[in-house]
Amino acid sequence: MKKKIVAFLLAVGLFTAPGCNQYLDVNVDPFLPQEAPPDQFLPQIIYALGEGPMFDVRFVGRYAQHWQWTTANDNYDRHGRRGLGGGLAGSQTHRNHYWAIGSNLNQMEQQAAKRGFNRYAGIATAMRAYSWQISTDLFGEMPYQQAWDNSRTKFDYDTQKFIYEQVDKLCDEAIAKLADDTGTLDPLLARMETIYGGDPQKWTRFMYGIKARLAHHVSNKRSYNPQRVIQLVDQALRSNDDDARTPFTAELGRNADFYSFMGPLRNNFLNMRQGNTIVNLLRGQFTNNVPDPRLLLMFNPALADQQVRGLNPTQGIPTGQTASFPLMYGKGIFRDTEPYPLLTYAELQFVKAEAALRLGNRALALTAFQNGVRAHMTRLGVPAAEQANFLATGLPSTAEALELRHIMSQKYVALYGQIEVWSDLRRHNYNGQIFMGYTLPTNLAAENNGKPVQRLLPPSFSEEDWNSAAFRAIGGYDLDYHTKPVWFATTEE
Repeated sequence: MKKKIVAFLLAVGLFTAPGCNQYLDVNVDPFLPQEAPPDQFLPQIIYALGEGPMFDVRFVGRYAQHWQWTTANDNYDRHGRRGLGGGLAGSQTHRNHYWAIGSNLNQMEQQAAKRGFNRYAGIATAMRAYSWQISTDLFGEMPYQQAWDNSRTKFDYDTQKFIYEQVDKLCDEAIAKLADDTGTLDPLLARMETIYGGDPQKWTRFMYGIKARLAHHVSNKRSYNPQRVIQLVDQALRSNDDDARTPFTAELGRNADFYSFMGPLRNNFLNMRQGNTIVNLLRGQFTNNVPDPRLLLMFNPALADQQVRGLNPTQGIPTGQTASFPLMYGKGIFRDTEPYPLLTYAELQFVKAEAALRLGNRALALTAFQNGVRAHMTRLGVPAAEQANFLATGLPSTAEALELRHIMSQKYVALYGQIEVWSDLRRHNYNGQIFMGYTLPTNLAAENNGKPVQRLLPPSFSEEDWNSAAFRAIGGYDLDYHTKPVWFATTEE
């Protein structure tokens, strides 16, 4: 774009009288900065880190049966895809990654370097690594090597294996940069960086958490190393205080972006209700008939009988029973000011539990499992006594009794409303024995050819309209492209 602007001004200069130079000079206002300081990029980037997953989890959440559509035969309840030419539905993370996050990170790094604010380099690299990780997990192959090459108008796709390798390297780069305490500390960083307040130690632990995610996602491969996963988790988040979350201030009279996308003011979940899969888990159907104390902290009961009900996928609200399925707003993540989780201590403890179980260290698996349950309960405000009772009576209390289904089902609860749940479901092939109570719909979308969904589609206006040859080369125009497994979930090395 800069080249185009320069070319236009040169052309004007060729056909303009010298006196016009004074007129053109007014485009440079000495009282208006032409370059923003690095702190000014942070609010938009941090918001975009959460916005993409929040937009896309509307669709992913239906695949995962965290919630379902209120009318029957919904396309996404049936694991369908967005139609070709369908715009942005289910692709906000892709758009944010290259534009709202990536482009702004590039500018933020440049402006910070000019001022000698070295700490920005590590934070920017950490944000970039996270954005790559969640984006490729949702979309599979993506342009990596040619991304942000302004000399190009078309971009070739890189394999997910290559992207995973590069993201792991980005995490290492971020850790090294975050250890650099030279340069000048921007006094505005702590206030404007609202995830960790500019704390390099917490950003470092966040990076080890992303490395743990990457290393654990490949659990289906021979190269999977559960011991390494455990070591990475142990260097990552230490408690709920280290959770990475996009905050919202909900300031009255301000832009809607000050309110959570999941909350009642934005009203993006009007036509969805909690799924029966998670409600049955919380009711106690799979926890020795012991009700989970989180049920009423996560969902609203019907006024008439104070019962929480969930929808079955593709069935919608039964005729005449709308009052039995109140809106989800006001509880858990469905509040205007509730921060949206990017990575949590609870998640990583479940990762550690699964890795330890695969390693054969059942004692360690049980400890990590219980840590994960407690962390999520604490986050929701469950009293300690109720936590202890549920852990003792509703869940396995001995190492010998703990099974993978317990770990994954409790992780499914703790990660309610997060896209990471879909990564687990795909890793485990939507197994209803591992995710207790989960059952694939019998009426999958026609274009699926009997297969469950495995990936989202990138934005149609960028990939179908402007990058069609590269998109076609990876099979993007195949009607069942969305059922093509992503690399991390396969056995392919």
